[in-house]
Amino acid sequence: MRIPSPTVRRGFTLIELLVVIAIIAILIGLLLPAIQKVREAAARMKCQNKLKQLTLALHNYESANGAFPAGTVNTSPANGSIAAGDDPNGRNGSGSPGIGGPWICYILPYMEQPALYANFEKIRTERAEVVDWFGNGTYAATPVGDKHLDAMDCPSHPFNDEKLANGTGMEDLARGNYAAGYGKGGYGTVNTNNPAVGGIFGNNSKVRMVDISDGTSNTLCLSELKYRLPSSTGPSYQDSRGVWGYGTMGGDTFSAQTGPNSTTPDGVWGCRDYPQEGMPCVQSGSPYAAMYAAARSYHTGGVNVSFGDGSVRFVSNSIDLNTWQAWGSRGGGESVSN
Repeated sequence: MRIPSPTVRRGFTLIELLVVIAIIAILIGLLLPAIQKVREAAARMKCQNKLKQLTLALHNYESANGAFPAGTVNTSPANGSIAAGDDPNGRNGSGSPGIGGPWICYILPYMEQPALYANFEKIRTERAEVVDWFGNGTYAATPVGDKHLDAMDCPSHPFNDEKLANGTGMEDLARGNYAAGYGKGGYGTVNTNNPAVGGIFGNNSKVRMVDISDGTSNTLCLSELKYRLPSSTGPSYQDSRGVWGYGTMGGDTFSAQTGPNSTTPDGVWGCRDYPQEGMPCVQSGSPYAAMYAAARSYHTGGVNVSFGDGSVRFVSNSIDLNTWQAWGSRGGGESVSN
């Protein structure tokens, strides 16, 4: 008589299943930080490439026109003349603001944006009065600064295309993450005429290559800016930082007065203080020398910057402030080692 063999059951016991799940969870926990690092490294490289392209466009403009574009062009509405440059609102004694012409607008033809540049030219040449260039309702028919530009977005920024709108006529202005080097002083200082303080871009500046006596490889050209996204703590519409179409400190320019991602509050027009997000600020408008905004980014440990020679580097938050400020000025004569 044949005795039947015992039934063999195939499968996992509960303990074995739990062990496998635990192992998988551990592996995922180990892999996720590595994946995030790879993604951030890729985003940082894309950010650097965008800085490179913007800097090349600035160089193309300089080659065609003999000088870099102004950080911001300020005109006096009273007579259309160029303001003295010591007042970022371009009042020139008239009492009426004439803010307009950020550097980014002048290089639009070199960034495959002919239609947007045509709008800019229309405003610049046909309007006798210039009042808050891109925010005044007068220019609704020829919009410029309300247009989102992918070239101005850093991939590491949690982008949502929020626009500035503060209810005072400055409506629907687009934001970006790149700004021009104003120098190592405050806004409206002797930036343009004093190379020991001023950078490549200033109020009504026309800096030539030959004017960068510190050397193009030792002078900041562009850097990243950071603007706050809306959250449960409130909207960021009152914060002017990142608004590339409005010529103001923290909007289209940054200062090397404070270091990268500085804990010192930015002094800016239109301020919402968010120190917990690495964006401290204080409301500032006068004296204009008190207006300055640091280079800021969503990268860990530092910011991407470009230099006058077109090179792009990642600069640590811990950089010596004297070195950073020496890079900020175009003609201070400081000795800076690699």
